[in-house]
This record gives sequence, C-alpha cells and structure tokens, in this order.
Amino acid sequence: MLIADMIHSCSNANVAGAAVACIGGNFADRVACAADRKGVDVGHFVSLVVRDFARASTPEAIGALAHELAGADQPILQGIVQLVEPALGADALIVDDRNFDFATAFPAGLGGALVWAH
Repeated sequence: MLIADMIHSCSNANVAGAAVACIGGNFADRVACAADRKGVDVGHFVSLVVRDFARASTPEAIGALAHELAGADQPILQGIVQLVEPALGADALIVDDRNFDFATAFPAGLGGALVWAH
C-alpha cells in the first residue's frame, strides 16, 4: 500500500511540491530546472510524473519500485526521487492530465499489483 499511498498523495501538486522541498538539495534544484523547462511549477511537474507512473506502470515496475523502497527511512520521499529522476532530462515526455482521478487511474489488475507491492 505504500506505493498506492505515494501515488495518491503526490498526485496533488501541493503535496508533491512539499515532498521535493523536504528532499531539498541538488535534487530539488534539478527538479526546479526541469519544471521551468516544461513551464510548470515544481509541484505540478512532480504530480504529473507521479500520475504518468500511475497510468503507465506495469506490475513489474511497481514490484521494482517496491524493492527499491524496502527498508528506506523515508520511503515516500525515496519513491519520489526514483520516479522523478528519469523525468529530469530535457527530452522527457510528460503528459499533462489536469483531470487525473486516482480512483479510476488504474486499469484492471494494476490495483492488485499495488497491494502486492506492499
């Protein structure tokens, strides 16, 4: 359920922005630069990345993320780093879906994978 909680909470731009501020440092600076290139604020940028993961992830990707987060002191913040890092490149494609609905975002079977990843 940890990954589902991360997706649910960090799909909100305000929560996502606060998570990046908590992480801080070079990561936050790089996220701010990437967000600026996309013409959005940090929170919106991160929430879009999280939503993209929710839409496009496979059970294998969720399992791999769960493995990366196992034993982390701050797993949600570590999860944000893991999801956002690949999106920091200038050519990263991010879908802007302002009408994201967590309750309907997961195709059949993916919700079960989120529970399995716990």
